[in-house]
Amino acid sequence: MNATIGPTDYPSIDAFLDARASGDGSRHTLTSYRHDLIGFARWFAEHVPTEPVFAPDAVTPTDVREFRDWLVRTANRKPATINRKLAALRAYFSFCKARGYRKDDLPTEGVKRVAEQPAGPRWFLKREVDGLIRAVERYGRGADRLRDLAIILTLRHTGLRVGELVTLTLQDTTLGQRGGQLRVRGKGNKERVVPLNHEVRQALAAWLAVRAARPDHDAYEDVFLGQRGPLSAHGVEVLVTKYARHAGLPALRPHALRHSFAKHLLDAGEDLVTVQVLLGHRNLNTTARYTRPGARDLEEAVARLVNEGEEHGKATHPNGVERRATRARR
Repeated sequence: MNATIGPTDYPSIDAFLDARASGDGSRHTLTSYRHDLIGFARWFAEHVPTEPVFAPDAVTPTDVREFRDWLVRTANRKPATINRKLAALRAYFSFCKARGYRKDDLPTEGVKRVAEQPAGPRWFLKREVDGLIRAVERYGRGADRLRDLAIILTLRHTGLRVGELVTLTLQDTTLGQRGGQLRVRGKGNKERVVPLNHEVRQALAAWLAVRAARPDHDAYEDVFLGQRGPLSAHGVEVLVTKYARHAGLPALRPHALRHSFAKHLLDAGEDLVTVQVLLGHRNLNTTARYTRPGARDLEEAVARLVNEGEEHGKATHPNGVERRATRARR
């Protein structure tokens, strides 16, 4: 039961995860569902005095609202995180209703989402991403350095999601002197082929040579391995965050490399459809978010205006000394 991510202590949650696993649910999505649903079940048993044990048929709309408010006021979670948890509960209770785990109406009906402030994708400048790579080269150790460099360069130059990266297998990877590609399984198990530039091919080849020398190299098909088997999405998050701190970029997370990949391509003149295909977006409007100026773009625009004003405000004295031009009196 639920062998993909491990069983829980709740039969109805296990059944829900099994159903999702047999469909188009990725490991990353299943892990997120598991975390959110177990978190709610534990909160319910602790905060609802009349129900010391969680059962899907015992949950009321008031319980879900109180859980949402607790996340906002006590746990201090971000709106996006809270809404993700509410979405997981809606999917779960719909399943419970269909499978007979619950007889009453859905407890999530009428429970409003938490308002979110619209924010564009968070991306980083090329020089900042270069700083992240230098941090790997400087602070990485042994075989981990080659693996971590391959991971970060792959994320930077392909725009893969972390969940897609950690599910790559050796059969998905094609490397050659003049070309290479990755066969990627994205959301909904939709496959796409992503080409690899020379820098990524070189980094992957170096890591795969080290991987082939490991005693357990033939025990797994996964491209990226940790000390005890395939590297998880959380493991990638930890290592990227570690190097980001070394690079002076504490806010950088793996998904920001995907955003940066898209932004840099569009800034270089690539068309939206090409970027959409590379990212695996179903909807072109999702890709179009990267064309809208974000806070970073606006800051740079204002900075350019100031710099240009300073340049125009300078004049050269006949003796060769630069001086400020004075405004003519009216």
